[in-house]
Amino acid sequence: MSRLITFGRRQLAPLLLAPAIARAQSWPERPLRAVIPWPPGGQVDKYGRPLAEALAQALGKPVVVENRGGAGGLLGTEYVSRAQPDGYTLLLNNNIGFIGSAAANPAALRFDPIRDFAPIGIFHESAGVFVAHPSLGVSNFDEFLARIRSSAAPVPYASSGGGAAGTLAAYALQRKYGLDLLEVVYQGGGPRLTALLSGEVKFAMFDTSLVREYVASGALRPIIGVGRGRQPIWPEVPSFGDIGITDFDYSNWQALLVPAGVPEPIQARLRAALDEARRNPVFERAADDGEIIFLTGDAATRRIRDGYEERRRLAPPPG
Repeated sequence: MSRLITFGRRQLAPLLLAPAIARAQSWPERPLRAVIPWPPGGQVDKYGRPLAEALAQALGKPVVVENRGGAGGLLGTEYVSRAQPDGYTLLLNNNIGFIGSAAANPAALRFDPIRDFAPIGIFHESAGVFVAHPSLGVSNFDEFLARIRSSAAPVPYASSGGGAAGTLAAYALQRKYGLDLLEVVYQGGGPRLTALLSGEVKFAMFDTSLVREYVASGALRPIIGVGRGRQPIWPEVPSFGDIGITDFDYSNWQALLVPAGVPEPIQARLRAALDEARRNPVFERAADDGEIIFLTGDAATRRIRDGYEERRRLAPPPG
């Protein structure tokens, strides 16, 4: 005589979790791939590549970096959103390419940055600064305003698109001072920096770390920082806080994410590896000009969601 055995949810839970736990215990069994959705040479490369090296040391498996640029970071981000949720495909992105471009291009969006990803952690934050090409003929913020106001034509600046912090910061300057500017969009920090150094555009906002050496050599001139306070590296350069622009968080952060659906035990392994990697000298040397942070779980999700909503509100350019 056979018996029908029934299980409640409590009895079933360990059975359902067992395969995921077993996979996590043996994971990773092969190299991982970390997608950077920007061309080489930009801000995400600067922090992402040394972090990938440090992650490889923490996990004991290679982490191969793959640049998949295009559409302001959207193409590579979409690619990861469709990847198998097995923990072997990672996304290294910043707030520009993850939530900024998504907020600015809703018609082109084929993924949901909140629903389709699980944040492993936000691991670095840094301040930005507007820098000008010497051909603009300015050396401080007052001269910058006077030069643009006296220009017979709109002054071109380099942008990464409508949702990028640098673009939103330029919009803020336009609104406050009534400036006549021409936005020129480039796909990533590397092409933007090349355009600025060549004089193709006259100014742009960059992470301080990317332009520090060019300022030191005289190839670029710092105009104004976009933080609430002045940057210690250039205490004479005013900040957005000095001119009363405090309505938005213009800082840049870097995050490690995976597709939604990656088993929680594997996410936990990745969080532990990220915590170890951020304290690895390989990464610390690359990140010494910003703040190494470690936001995970609800704190990371909240930072991403709040930033996304802010950018959706501010992304359209002023009319």
